Amino acid sequence: MEWLVDHNQVVSIAVQIVTALVWIIYLQLLLQNFRRERRSKLLLTRVAGGHERGHLMLGNMGAEPIFVKALLADLVIDGKTYHSIASDSGGFAPFADSGPNESIKGPLKTAAYRDLGRISDLVDVALEFSDLPEDAKRVETVIFTVLAEGSRDNILTAGRLCFDVYHAGEHQRFLPQTSSTVQLRSFRKRRELAARLKEMLEQEARAFLTSEDGQRRERGAELQQLRQRQRQSEKDRQTDAPHEAAE
Repeated sequence: MEWLVDHNQVVSIAVQIVTALVWIIYLQLLLQNFRRERRSKLLLTRVAGGHERGHLMLGNMGAEPIFVKALLADLVIDGKTYHSIASDSGGFAPFADSGPNESIKGPLKTAAYRDLGRISDLVDVALEFSDLPEDAKRVETVIFTVLAEGSRDNILTAGRLCFDVYHAGEHQRFLPQTSSTVQLRSFRKRRELAARLKEMLEQEARAFLTSEDGQRRERGAELQQLRQRQRQSEKDRQTDAPHEAAE
């Protein structure tokens, strides 16, 4: 007891230091738990087998809803990688018979999932919109990267899954390289993906601004055409109204 009385200042400082360390550890655990709850997690998986009829499924396992913006595809052909897209982003509509509610893009709630389509169809779309050389032969690997945006901010989040492509005559098999989806959360990766989205919009603009006859399209729409379209829309609504009432 005499030692504690003689060294009360040292003991008090030691107790304060230990208390501060406990609070720091406690706050660190709270911060990690908070970041873990807000951190998005996108899962890509193969369903219905690995053959041509196999589908690519997207699941949102994060704590907040997301908005799916695009599905990118990187094709490894003859040892070289070619960037492309596999969705209706960038002005392309590979699934012409599908409505907007069947699009790859759109909101996705927590613990919800979405069928992105057949893997073979997604690869065909990516091949169609990629700049491949004429002597290209076989697809060796396809890398799917889904891009999404959180509900609280406009920061991109992404998940990536790679498939090895095996050929057996006219048939193909898509085998995933890993059992889990790689989460792309680093600032450098998000910046690269944002640049690819911007490149897709520029590609759409270049494809649209030059018409088939080689003449550059002019900006702006004539008011007369817009007014005629509005009148036609009103006539269509008036025509449909009696039919709906009769039903």
